[in-house]
Formats: sequence, structure tokens, C-alpha cells
Amino acid sequence: MFSTIIRAALEQLNEFFFGPDNTRWDLVRVLSALSVLGILVLLGLSGNYERFYGHYGMLPRTAAIDVVYWPAFLFLMKPDPTWIWEIYWATVAAALCLALGLWTRIAAAATFFLYVAMIQRNLTSFNGEAGILALTLLALAFASAPQRFSLDHFLLKKPLPAKTESSPARFLQFNICMMYFFTTLSNLIGDWHIGGGEIWYLITLSDWFRFPDAEWLRARWICWLATNSSLLLEGSFAFLVWMRLRLPLVFMLIGFHVAIIILFCNALFFFNLAAIAGLCGFLKTTDFARLKRARKQTATRGLSKSADYSIS
Repeated sequence: MFSTIIRAALEQLNEFFFGPDNTRWDLVRVLSALSVLGILVLLGLSGNYERFYGHYGMLPRTAAIDVVYWPAFLFLMKPDPTWIWEIYWATVAAALCLALGLWTRIAAAATFFLYVAMIQRNLTSFNGEAGILALTLLALAFASAPQRFSLDHFLLKKPLPAKTESSPARFLQFNICMMYFFTTLSNLIGDWHIGGGEIWYLITLSDWFRFPDAEWLRARWICWLATNSSLLLEGSFAFLVWMRLRLPLVFMLIGFHVAIIILFCNALFFFNLAAIAGLCGFLKTTDFARLKRARKQTATRGLSKSADYSIS
């Protein structure tokens, strides 16, 4: 009997990690690629790309040779200052192909390599989104391809994979769960006063807040609700997302990040967009099919009630 229990548990573990995959990789792919493209466009237009990664920028090539690691050495391979712009346009091309779903796996692997190389070239440019995008891009390099909404499928006529494996999705999901869990843990052992709302009040007084004149957003009950609901939502996500609460939890966290984008300055935009991309790794193709069925059933009931009313 004991051996039967062990065998059944191992079979379930194998199914969980290596069973068929129905993750919405198309959403993860598009949002990740748009995040990388948006970052690159802003870096290029502002001049910060050369300031961060140029041969004569914040970390000159002569000094960088002794302190950076692979794959950042890609930026140092040629002494010609225009070499970094060749890498720039190669990264843009890879991210664009990824967004369109053209040569998806190759594009994901190339975007991952080039993006990580860029961040490693000067770690002062590391932000929260860099860590999340590294996870999503690496997972996309191993995810099932082509995806349904991609040029690989529509233009190149590549068939959808007959056999898929969920291990890339589990890799992404576990890392996203750890991100929220340790974020909550660091908040709990930091300066947050559990049960109070002072931290939200202080945040709304910062220069990052878009609506400094909206005094109602500093009401005591809103400060309490914003502080403690975010702790509860992020702290419980890593545990409850594996249960039947997965879909509402994912949508609530996506809404949470959308609210941050609206309420706070543009400096937080790409972090929250990358977080939404990671959260899409918890969505399944069957989720949307279930919603469509529910709408059809509701519409059918409405029609049948209308017909019964007209007959009566």
C-alpha cells in the first residue's frame, strides 16, 4: 500500500512538472517583447544607451574589461564605439521578431542573451523589470512553439506542437511566486507597521505619486486598505495560486499592477508591465474558453427566459 501511494505521488509530480502545457505563452511573449522594445526605445532616444553602455560612458571600456562578466563581454569585443549600436539594433530586431512570433524560440533565446548582456555591461542600469524579463525570456526560449497567435503559425504555416511540456511554465511560475513571497517577507521585517497605513500615506507624498492634490486618497481607511490588502494579496499569492483561487488571484494582481501604473510615475511602468507578463504565465488557454462557455450559457438562459415570457 505504501509503495502504491509513493507511485501515485510520483505520477502526479511527473504530470505537474512534465505534463501537457496549456499556458498562454502568447501573452507572456508579446508583453515581454514590448517591455524590452520600450526600454530600448527610451534608452536610445534619451541618449542613456550610450551613457550606460558606451565605450566612453559611465563605465569606460578600459575599466569594464576588468569588472564585467560574460555575456557583457559582447559589448567589449570591438574597440569601435559604433559596435554597441550594432548590438542595439540586433536586440531591437530580436525583440521585434519575438513580439510578432517569428522564429519564436530563436528570437526568445537571442533577446534573452542580448538583454542580459546589456544589463551586465553596467549593473547600475539594473531595475526590477530586468530580473523579471530575464525569467520570462528564458522560459520562452524553452516553451512550446509555435504559438497559436504568431507569424510562425499564420505566415510560415508551422503546425502547433502536438506534444507540449509544462516544465518551462513551472520554472516561470515558481520564480514569480518566490518574487512575491520574498517581497512580502522583506516588507514585514522592514519599516512597515502591520495593521497601520502610514506607509501608503508617505508614498502619496512622494514625487512619484501622480495625484498629489487628491486628498481623498490619503483618507485613513484608504491608507489602511491599500497597505494591508497589498501585503495580503502578495503574501498569499505564492500559496493560493495553486488552488481554485488561481484565476481571481492572477486577475487581482494584474489589476494591482495596472493601478500602480496609473497612480505612479513612468519610472515604474516597465517593472509593472514585466510583472504582468510574468503573471500571464499562470493563465491557461482553457480559462478563456471557460469564460466564453459561461457567457454563452448566460445568453442561452436569457433567451429561454424571454421565450417563456413571450409564450406566457
